[in-house]
Parts: sequence; structure tokens; C-alpha cells
Amino acid sequence: MAIAWGAIPLIVREDVPATHLVAARITLGALVLLGFLAIGRRLRFPALERGRVVALGVMLAIHWLSFFLAIKLTTVAVALAVVYLGPLLAAGLSGPLLGERVGSKARVGLLLAIVGTGLVIRPGAGATLGGVLLALVSAVLLAALMIVGKPAARALGGLALATWELVVAALLLSPWTVQTVRQSTDFWPQFILLGALFTGVAGAVYWSAMRRLPVSVVSVIMYLEPASAVIWAALFLEETPTPATWLGIGLVVAGGVFAAAEAAEEEAIIAPAAM
Repeated sequence: MAIAWGAIPLIVREDVPATHLVAARITLGALVLLGFLAIGRRLRFPALERGRVVALGVMLAIHWLSFFLAIKLTTVAVALAVVYLGPLLAAGLSGPLLGERVGSKARVGLLLAIVGTGLVIRPGAGATLGGVLLALVSAVLLAALMIVGKPAARALGGLALATWELVVAALLLSPWTVQTVRQSTDFWPQFILLGALFTGVAGAVYWSAMRRLPVSVVSVIMYLEPASAVIWAALFLEETPTPATWLGIGLVVAGGVFAAAEAAEEEAIIAPAAM
């Protein structure tokens, strides 16, 4: 999931308004997941966690709008470097706000991921005040999404939460969806990829992982996105990674391994007690 998300900046760099990209992404993602719920005969807005679902939908729409606009206004490296302060903030808040235990391996993994991400997306020339400010808004909202969404994911499940937060966001962005249909017809292949796969399916996988794993572990795994963005850029934009960049990718992967190891140990401890 996080690796696939690393290709999103390639699409955002297309000559299409950010509002059209976000509206198409959210609307198509919502339609795909509504289809899955229809197959399972679960097409009913959840009675539990309604307030959280609505809040998540609003935050999600603003998060992606600010993120895509930041990529338009500044470099991909600067935008990602700032936005990915969000998972770090969420991991730090998961203890006091959610009562999660952040173990030593998760801490080491998070540190490795942060250092690796810094090497991968070292901000260089091209930073703009507007781009940095929008990326900061996106980072704060990303942290809020993770913290607010964790209890809802536990209560509703990944598929239901991903579906209904997208439906709320799609309703909020519906005026731009109408504009997209009228004005950006040449970009529907990109819209379908961005909406159906990177938003609909990936969103369900993300919330399913959030339901089962601590926020700190998910935060580390999410750092695979900026690391993978370098690989996507090398394949499709002919941007050759430097040795420092490859070192950063290695540190991000190592951080994910540390965090996954701790999650496996936690499950091994909890499972016998639950039997």
C-alpha cells in the first residue's frame, strides 16, 4: 500500500488542477468501495462512530487538497519531507491519547525511518512559503486522521470506515467533481488509477492495518511511501538515486522490520491469553 502511494506524486505532476485530482480520487475510491459493501449487503451508514466518520471525511478531503496543492507549489521532496512529520506526530501522541504502548523496537524503527526519510527526500532548492505552509497543514491533518481514526477502525472495520469517510469527503467535494467531469476528460486513466486502486482498495487495506496494529507501527510502515517515491521517480522520471538515497531507503526498510518484529511479539504474547 505505502509503496504504491509513492507513485502518487507522478500523477499529481500532470497538468491538471489539484482540486480535480482530489475530487476524482475521492469520488472514484468511494464508488469502488460502495460496490464492495453492496456485494456484502452492508450498504448502511454505520450507527457507531458517526461523528468520527464525518470528521474523518472532512479532514481527509482537506488533507489531500493541501498535500496536492503543496506538490504543485513546491518540489515533491520538500512537500514529502514536511507532510511526513505527520506520522511522527501521530506516533508520539498515540501513547497519551490512545494508551498504546510504544516499545523499544518501535522507537528504534521510527528513528531509523525518520533518518532514512531525511536522506531520501532531502529538501533542496525550490521550497516556497506557500508550499511549505500547505504541507504543514497536510501533516497535522495526517496525524489527526491516524489518531481520530484508530478507534473508529476498531469499531467498524477497515472496509466500512474507508468507504464512509470517502463518501463524506466526496459529498464535500462534489462541486469540483462536476468540474472534473466537464473539464478534465483527458485524464480519466490517471483518475481511475488514483481513485480505484490508490484510494479505494489501498484505503481499505490501510484502515484494516490501523485496526490491528499500533499507530507507531503503522507510522513506520508509512515511511515506505516517500522512500518508494524515489524508486518510482528513477523508473519513470529518469532521476537516478544517489548512494545517500539508497542508504536512506535501506534505513526505512530496516525501520519497518524492527516495528514488524515488535508487532509480532505483541501478538505472540496476547494470543495465548486470549485462547
